[in-house]
Amino acid sequence: MSLHLRRIAAIAGTVALMGLGGTGTGTAQAQQQVELISGPFGTGSYVLSTALEQIVNGEDDGLSLTASETPGLTFNARSLIKDPGRQVNTIMSFTSGINYLAVEGLAPFPEALPSAKLIANYNLGAVWLATFDPDIKTLEDLKGKRVALGTPPQILWTIEPLAIIRDGWGMEGDLKIETIGTKEAAQALLNGTVDVAIIGGYANPETGQFLPSPQTVELQASGRTLYHISWGPDAVAKARDASGMPLISAKVPAGAVEGLETELDTFYDAIGWQAYPDLDEETAYKVTKAIIANVGKFSEYHALGKLMSPSALLYGWDAEDIHPGALRAYREAGLIK
Repeated sequence: MSLHLRRIAAIAGTVALMGLGGTGTGTAQAQQQVELISGPFGTGSYVLSTALEQIVNGEDDGLSLTASETPGLTFNARSLIKDPGRQVNTIMSFTSGINYLAVEGLAPFPEALPSAKLIANYNLGAVWLATFDPDIKTLEDLKGKRVALGTPPQILWTIEPLAIIRDGWGMEGDLKIETIGTKEAAQALLNGTVDVAIIGGYANPETGQFLPSPQTVELQASGRTLYHISWGPDAVAKARDASGMPLISAKVPAGAVEGLETELDTFYDAIGWQAYPDLDEETAYKVTKAIIANVGKFSEYHALGKLMSPSALLYGWDAEDIHPGALRAYREAGLIK
């Protein structure tokens, strides 16, 4: 199926599910056009962005928002920097971690880029290490062990964990790191070709709700006992200070995944909608206001939407890193001073 036909099918399905046939009042000519570039078809970023399109276009606020599929979140920043004229009316799916790489000019970005600003989080990703070996309990036990992470470009599943291993634990040369991919890491742990693998999922820090990632669910379904290895709050802080990465200290509640009997110290990477400072302030304000007012509706489109709540929309962000228009909406809602 072509991209165009897939997009029509996805939007039609969403409209049928929600019972929404219109796109708000006013004519297209009178509305301000807003572009929302999301992520690959079928991903959480794509589906939640399509949901935001329906929500914004159902508001009587003079905006017409169009969400579109893209190859990925790194592509989003590159495309807006290549065509800066689009920045005035374009929002993108992005993460705080990828923004860090862009600002620092680190791979996969060939040169430093301006910093994007928050519109709203829709996910907070958390990862840590796990094993089937009950004898691996301490950092000393990890020495010499085979540890599987995601692929090198993945910020949450590879780059940020490597920063903690290097700068937080000081164990860069003590582990046999394999960067093979998230699904592959889980399979390698199941097959016994590695001793430890990266697992995790997505959280709402306000409610404590946690949704395990697909490969984490696969490991839980094996029927074998998982043993979880905390990064430790001090290690997260050390890595944040040494690298400058936006690692948000976090705790995953006991019982969030199989075998997790006590609260686990980890970190969040904020995943959401961001924009460059040139985005029209009134546009940012109206879109953010619509997100706040309708935050409960996102759960009707995707399971990850169940993790969205008013306070989670800006969790982990300082006021100076939020787009001015979005900041105005959050202040009006009493979510930030």
